[in-house]
Amino acid sequence: MKSDNNICMGAGLISLDVLIWDGQKVPVSYYVGGTCGNVMMILSYMGWEAYPIARLDGTKDAKRVLDDMKRHNVHTDFVSTQDGKTPVIVQRNFINKDGIPTHKFESRNNMGRFYLDFKSLTLKQANEVIEKMDFVPNVFFFDRVSPAILRLAETFKEKGSVIFFEPSSRGGDVKRFNLCVEVADIIKFSDQRIKDIKQFEGYKDKLFIQTQGAKGLNYHVNSDWKHLEPVANDKVVDTAGAGDWTAAAFINELFKSRKGLIDLKEADIEKALNEAQKIGAQSCSYEGARGMMQK
Repeated sequence: MKSDNNICMGAGLISLDVLIWDGQKVPVSYYVGGTCGNVMMILSYMGWEAYPIARLDGTKDAKRVLDDMKRHNVHTDFVSTQDGKTPVIVQRNFINKDGIPTHKFESRNNMGRFYLDFKSLTLKQANEVIEKMDFVPNVFFFDRVSPAILRLAETFKEKGSVIFFEPSSRGGDVKRFNLCVEVADIIKFSDQRIKDIKQFEGYKDKLFIQTQGAKGLNYHVNSDWKHLEPVANDKVVDTAGAGDWTAAAFINELFKSRKGLIDLKEADIEKALNEAQKIGAQSCSYEGARGMMQK
């Protein structure tokens, strides 16, 4: 595969997101969602060649996911619809008692708590992807911990890809979580999901980013943690997906010069983070996690 564009592959949560106003019965839209799904779609919008790797099923929900990907020029070569599941996330938007736009998430298969009908990749599928590939991605993005995804991350790391890990939580498999941190070049997480940043202070030559929503973000690379103030937005409509826009925009900024992470100075990283925060803030003026793509 030859392309003048940067290439990103991604594995993890790829869902069908259903946007609906609370109290309404008819959804506003159906679109690809999930952290990995959003980042792949946004990077394609930014001009990248995006290759998600997913294990979906043969339902109409999976068809909606595939149709949305194809509509936005996302490559579906490595999306299986044979023996997986297609997670469905319902985003209900509403105005809270203080008059502030907000949202809540729920699963279509609600079991008394937020539950996603998600199946990770198998090792067989990961090996098949590796065998079929005739290119090396600039970036491999993942947001879930599993043996198969770790296998992909380790393989792409050996081939020279920048590895971007965005964990949803530290999870129960601490050993494998730590292996994912070891292989990653960039680790981004929300302070709502992982509060303890001291656990990452012993690592060298890795960039850690802790987002703090309206408070900005902290980042750490071979020195003390530093704080960046947020970018204000006075016209907030929907904050869903802001973190995914931030991640995609940061990746895009890093590779504008085609230097890659290893050749960048801390000033370059801070500049890219500031630009990423700006785009993440702008995305909040649009309804839906990827509403800004429709502007």
